[in-house]
Amino acid sequence: MRRSVLLSLSFFISFISFAQTTFNPATESDFVKATYSKGNLLTILSQDLIYPENAAMNGTQGDVTFLLKIDNEGKLVSSLPKERVSDELAKQAEEAIGKLTADWKPSKIHGEAVDRWYLLVFSYKIFYNSLPLDYHAMAKKFEDKGKLEKVVRTYDDAIKMYPFEPVYYTMRAKYKNEVGDSEGAEADRLMAEKLNMEVLAVVEIAQSQSVR
Repeated sequence: MRRSVLLSLSFFISFISFAQTTFNPATESDFVKATYSKGNLLTILSQDLIYPENAAMNGTQGDVTFLLKIDNEGKLVSSLPKERVSDELAKQAEEAIGKLTADWKPSKIHGEAVDRWYLLVFSYKIFYNSLPLDYHAMAKKFEDKGKLEKVVRTYDDAIKMYPFEPVYYTMRAKYKNEVGDSEGAEADRLMAEKLNMEVLAVVEIAQSQSVR
């Protein structure tokens, strides 16, 4: 049985540089992300997705990612595969993207509509004999005991499991500041801001399995 296929560090580094222009929070402070006109994008993408039976049986899991370009007229003009764990998972994700046939409200910077590339993530995860961890609850227990270094390490683990979720970077930045790591806190703060701007959605498709 194949075990978890984790997002490699090299891919994640390549992701943070995928945009056509370097991320600059000073010049993009008035940035407005594109939104899908038919409603909540996460709900629309996830409504028909189930974990493919063969993939679940084989233990195939990981992130399937696409680069989407939405032009200044609100048209989805390009969808490029970036990372694929398997053909089966990529095919299902691609079919979900194909259903996005309506227009978008385009991205704006300082009120002007612009072309923009975004990352769309389909995160396939299998939990063996367990449920997904509540990292916030775990961190809170350590915080109540005054163990802030363990709080930071808890969010380290959360980011390894969910590298595209900005909230974990935001929380880790908070506690890095409290333990005196101001440089690390600022790096996490900027990463959270970048992810909020450049990731359209993270669609979670989870499967629980019993293993004896």
